[in-house]
Amino acid sequence: MNIPIISAGLEKMGTLVKIAPILQEQVKIPDKVEVQGKTIGECLDDLIRQYPEIRSWLFDPNDLLRVLITINHEAILALNTKSHLSRTLKPDDEIRILAVYAGG
Repeated sequence: MNIPIISAGLEKMGTLVKIAPILQEQVKIPDKVEVQGKTIGECLDDLIRQYPEIRSWLFDPNDLLRVLITINHEAILALNTKSHLSRTLKPDDEIRILAVYAGG
């Protein structure tokens, strides 16, 4: 969901990113963060700019995603990360960052 931001008399749109509870606790980040960007990657870059400590939770040392990112409930996979992160967002897209769990 995009929400308007008023800055110096101009209106521009920000994208709302919803953050998984485990990340909220670990990074001390709110459940929703407004970011700027035309692509998924630009929005993640802005999120990292606002909360630098989240980077190591989002990406591994090879810059592959450690989390599941959904756009309008469609999963954006860690495979072929660069092309997925260059996907252009539409004004009403909703980004969610979800923790990935493994175990047995």
